[in-house]
Formats: sequence, structure tokens, C-alpha cells
Amino acid sequence: MMRQRGAVRIVPRSPVTVAIEESGLPLSYGVVANISEAGVCIWTDARLEAGRSLHVRLSFPRGSQPLDAEGVVVWGSPPENGSTGSLRYGVRWTNPTPQYQDRLKRLIRFA
Repeated sequence: MMRQRGAVRIVPRSPVTVAIEESGLPLSYGVVANISEAGVCIWTDARLEAGRSLHVRLSFPRGSQPLDAEGVVVWGSPPENGSTGSLRYGVRWTNPTPQYQDRLKRLIRFA
């Protein structure tokens, strides 16, 4: 049985970059594969663990200021054949404020 998603995911037309801060680990970077009001899918070389909280800073092409957000890693793609390249991770937003959600909706619309 397929699970219904809670929000429509958007694949950005232009690259949206992300800086990832995870407690106790060095700053890492990635790009957004898709994004929604509920969360984001990120391509990154970082190795993230499901259940870990992190802080992300999203830089949209038309955004004057990066968007800071808190999230939790909910899934990750396994490395293929011992690959050390980029992996995909799903991050669900945690405790988004109404102001944050409004700004995210505007940025997603033009991404």
C-alpha cells in the first residue's frame, strides 16, 4: 500500500543549495532534489543518520536572504556498491512558525 504525501513536492527549476549543520559534525553542503511545505529531499556527500536533528540554510536563486530551518532526517538512500558519492536524504521540518511557512511557500512558488 502506498502512503499518501501530506504536501505537494516541487522540483526546483534552478538549483537551491543547502548548508547542513548537525551537532558535533562539520558543516556540509548539498542541493535540493525536491521541496515542500512538509520537508525537503537533499543530495549531499554528508553521511546523515535517520532520527538526527539538523539545521539547514536554504539559498534560493531569487531569494535575497537564505531561509533557516530546523528538521529531522527521516530517511536516507543507501550507498550503491560501496559508493562514496552523493546520497539522498529526506528531512521533515520541525516546529515551523506561520511566518516561516509563508516565506517558504513564496520561495517554493518561484523555485
